[in-house]
Amino acid sequence: MRAALPANSVRHIIVIELENESFSSTFGPGSPAVYLNHTLVPQGELIEHYYATGHVSLDNYIAQISGQAPNPLSSSDCATVSKAGLNGMFVNVVPGTLDPDQVTFPGQVDGTGCVYPSSVSTIPNQLDAVKGNPGGVKVPWRVYEEDMGNVPARDGGTPDPLGGTDCAHPPVGGSDPTNTAVADDQYATRHNPAVYFHSIIDNTAGCDANDVPLGTVTVGTNGAPDTYQGHLVQDLAQESTTPRFAFITPNLCNDGHDATCTGPNTEGGHVGGLVGADLWLKHWMPLILGSPAYRSGHTLVVITFDEGNPVADTTSCCNERPGPAQPFPGVSPLLQAFGVTPAPPGTGGGQVGAVLLAPRYIVPGTVNTTGSYNHYSALRSYEDLLGIWRGGTDGFGHLGFAAQPGLMPFGHDVFNNWPPGRSNR
Repeated sequence: MRAALPANSVRHIIVIELENESFSSTFGPGSPAVYLNHTLVPQGELIEHYYATGHVSLDNYIAQISGQAPNPLSSSDCATVSKAGLNGMFVNVVPGTLDPDQVTFPGQVDGTGCVYPSSVSTIPNQLDAVKGNPGGVKVPWRVYEEDMGNVPARDGGTPDPLGGTDCAHPPVGGSDPTNTAVADDQYATRHNPAVYFHSIIDNTAGCDANDVPLGTVTVGTNGAPDTYQGHLVQDLAQESTTPRFAFITPNLCNDGHDATCTGPNTEGGHVGGLVGADLWLKHWMPLILGSPAYRSGHTLVVITFDEGNPVADTTSCCNERPGPAQPFPGVSPLLQAFGVTPAPPGTGGGQVGAVLLAPRYIVPGTVNTTGSYNHYSALRSYEDLLGIWRGGTDGFGHLGFAAQPGLMPFGHDVFNNWPPGRSNR
């Protein structure tokens, strides 16, 4: 089963990843996400039954670009608890070998850890291997990370000419100091999925070119418009320089992770959570929705969350399977170390919802209550839409659990205006 649009009718996919909110909190009555609910949802489609695949954060980020399931360390944000507190680490998946039971565990590697061996591919790797540029698009992929490299000694990486650092991560086997924010740098390595794959970071030039700081927005005053600097605004200036696949992560304040922010939110305050995330959307989404690539009708924008509430919601959908190393994807060993265990043990990361915007293919203001999707089926959809139809785990372009038999990609329930005018029939 393929996604319900012809390959390359969508030339650009932009995924915006927010943090730690269940569907009822984000989209229910009284939600503080006013801009998301009252401006963006009416322009796009709200998928109610969209689910995360694990708890806590990192395993969900990894799933969305590789189809790899949680393991004990990736579902602990690559951290352990000791008397000294929370200790971040950046270690290889060991043994990192392909599981012998590929019927049950398609594409999955055995072991625990966070940095996957070079044999594990990602959608950035797939796009790097695609020959030709549909619609003249020059950039296969980019990951945009807010605040990355603001404090280079903390984050690592290669100095970027526009500020910050590129491809920022600790040395493999080293400690990770980015578990908590500092006042002038709220970047978290665990929210940068590309750097957890040797297939990306071992190509230093490629990683430096494509895993880049987001840039900054200066909020306009007295009626003046917002102004932007950095990689995202430069790339969105032309359709040809807009990546085919873009993954955007705001910082720990602006993605909603921190309830009270160590540094400033987009408007200079210290309120995080859904309020902080909504302010980020309010000031960055006009840039994205006003870009030539979006206005041309060839872009799909996806706004979603990594996980729901890890105690109250460990539900799943889509016949989600556990990986070979983690029998309950919804249970995080890190949270168990703090005495937090959901009852009964969960099968997934909870219901988070997703908002999709693509007016050529989606009727604005749609609320989708019929389809059920998760991070694996989203990856499968992205691969289909971008014309990745060969290779992968199943030979049809799908990686890891995105290749699970019977998994449904985004269908006509999502793309409800294809063929054009379908919604009027």
